[in-house]
Amino acid sequence: MTENSEGDRLEKIEEAVLLLAKQSIPKPKTLWDWVPIDKIRDLITIIGIPAFLFTAFHEFDEYYLSREEIRLEEQRNIAISRLDQLQEINSEIYQLQTRGDGNVAFALIEAKKGQIARLTDTVFIAWADQPEMLKRHDLNALAEALLLQARTDDALRVAQTVATKDLRPIDAIDQQILKARIQFALGPAHDMEAAREHLRVAVPVLEDIPREANQLLMQEKMLQVRVLNEGWLDSPCETVLPMAEALGELREFNASLGTEKDAYLSEITVSTIRDKCT
Repeated sequence: MTENSEGDRLEKIEEAVLLLAKQSIPKPKTLWDWVPIDKIRDLITIIGIPAFLFTAFHEFDEYYLSREEIRLEEQRNIAISRLDQLQEINSEIYQLQTRGDGNVAFALIEAKKGQIARLTDTVFIAWADQPEMLKRHDLNALAEALLLQARTDDALRVAQTVATKDLRPIDAIDQQILKARIQFALGPAHDMEAAREHLRVAVPVLEDIPREANQLLMQEKMLQVRVLNEGWLDSPCETVLPMAEALGELREFNASLGTEKDAYLSEITVSTIRDKCT
């Protein structure tokens, strides 16, 4: 080997040793060197996916709840519309009855029986799904429609949801009268003793009515419901006839005070019971 070749080889060895030594000296760390990239990657894996899933489920819940609220709102609107139609029919029937056109009222009920049933079903299903959607007058209209179809169990269920505690005395009495009528009627909820009890519960409330004339009218209304139903259900004459006579006297007294003429058809009831029992 020549002297020049040997010198070149030694120079290359020295350069390699110097380079190795230089690489072995630790570099000062930059900001990025202090960031734990591997740990951050693990954290994203652990937290990021559940966070994504939570966001997805939250958005799904919002979508579902929004859709459900829209459905309930549509159901309420349809039910109220159907209820308005029912109340119009009930109003027409009531006006016919109070004018003494009972036969015309009955014919109207028969003619619209199918329509009444369809309207009632729609409202009742909506109410069962959303019990808070109807207030007292709407609930009573629904109960009346159910009573008309002899669905007395459903009618009673609806009527019992009306709280009587904060009602005015006349309204509280009317609620008891409605429940009495429902349970006097033949059907799943028929219970004469329970019907009588509803009327008994209403008696003390009469004292809370400010005007005596109104007290007497409500007393007549309660007695009329009792006598009418007892007579229709063939209660013994020794029971129903004295009540009918008392009703007749009360009707005459109220008429003498100038109250509206036979608003509850008491004269017809009294006459019917007298014909039957004398």
